[in-house]
Amino acid sequence: MNKISLVILCSFVFISFNLKGQGAISEMGAIRASYSNVPDRKIDGLTTEVGYDQWEAQAPFFYKKLDSWMFAAGLRYQTTGFDFSDKALLDEDRLHSIDLAFFISKKQSDTLDWIFLFNPNLAGDLKDTDTDAMNYMTILGAKWKASETFEWIFGAVYTTGLGDDLFVPAVGFSWEPSEKSKLLFAGPIIRYKYEISEPLSFILAGQFTGNRWNTQSTSYTGSKQERNFRLRSYRISAGIQWNLTENHGVFLNGGIDLARKVEIELLNGTELLDRDIKSTPSFEIGYSYQF
Repeated sequence: MNKISLVILCSFVFISFNLKGQGAISEMGAIRASYSNVPDRKIDGLTTEVGYDQWEAQAPFFYKKLDSWMFAAGLRYQTTGFDFSDKALLDEDRLHSIDLAFFISKKQSDTLDWIFLFNPNLAGDLKDTDTDAMNYMTILGAKWKASETFEWIFGAVYTTGLGDDLFVPAVGFSWEPSEKSKLLFAGPIIRYKYEISEPLSFILAGQFTGNRWNTQSTSYTGSKQERNFRLRSYRISAGIQWNLTENHGVFLNGGIDLARKVEIELLNGTELLDRDIKSTPSFEIGYSYQF
């Protein structure tokens, strides 16, 4: 397991906590659809180029509140169209990812909340899916309210699928400097939101993006061969969120993807590719419906 994977894992923890800590019910209960595009760029040291566009949809399908307990569940689907110019390394045009998130929280007191998240994931070409495309993540943590505007976040995550099974502790905070602004700082994740007016907000963000897909093809050797494909980067972005009505909203983000890396390996761990990719601009547009 390398350092960048540890950072990505911590990111998952804080994203989940941030949902709970800053109006989580509306965030987790939102239906969202988005489209993003990352232009082709060369892999360092090669003539091979890689780029992609991605459609994403997420929606809740269960919510229940019982006294101090809250139970929720949601589904996210991503379909990613790849432009990978060397078909001998990756003969895939479109890959998919399905996430189920099961969330439980317990309000212990006015200042302390306990949080649990279980997130199984299926990522691959979905042509001949087996257990190698399945992974899961489990999060256990707490949110402690230090004041009306400041919260500490503590937790740990256990995950599979990014190399060895891994357990990682983490800590972070969320802060509201003013009535119109919110700041989340959690290791690699930085998110600042400023309310320009009641319907319009400006957002600055930094976070890791990417995934690991399990692929299967007969084009490499003539018989079926499985390859794990990883693509990841650190994205710095700026955007606007416009609430058209109380329920409907749209958002637009533009940024740059830095520290990009691509990896392809066989199931036995043999590395076929492990290189950096040149930085590139990124773009995202989407719609959300708040219940």
